[in-house]
Amino acid sequence: MNRAAEQYPDAAKEIAVWCKVVQSARWRNFVEVRQVFNSADAVNHRYVIFNIRHNRYRLVTIIHYSRETDDRITEGHLYIRAFLTHQEYNDPENWDKGVPK
Repeated sequence: MNRAAEQYPDAAKEIAVWCKVVQSARWRNFVEVRQVFNSADAVNHRYVIFNIRHNRYRLVTIIHYSRETDDRITEGHLYIRAFLTHQEYNDPENWDKGVPK
């Protein structure tokens, strides 16, 4: 995400805040994601899209939610698939291209 922040400096603060929140999150489902990021969208039963900088950018992710197994809660994982401008996001072919290099 550092590369995205460098390439899009107008979004750097929001990216940093998003990263900080996500690092400590242990979401068990999409409802919990929406409690923190009310503009997040679940798309195609696979992706969770976060709006950055008032919809100027879209952060495409895949979340493997934490689960309770054998009396413990797993951490879960969030995978960043792409950081896109709003226009780039309109083409789903871009969704798995990764963050800017």
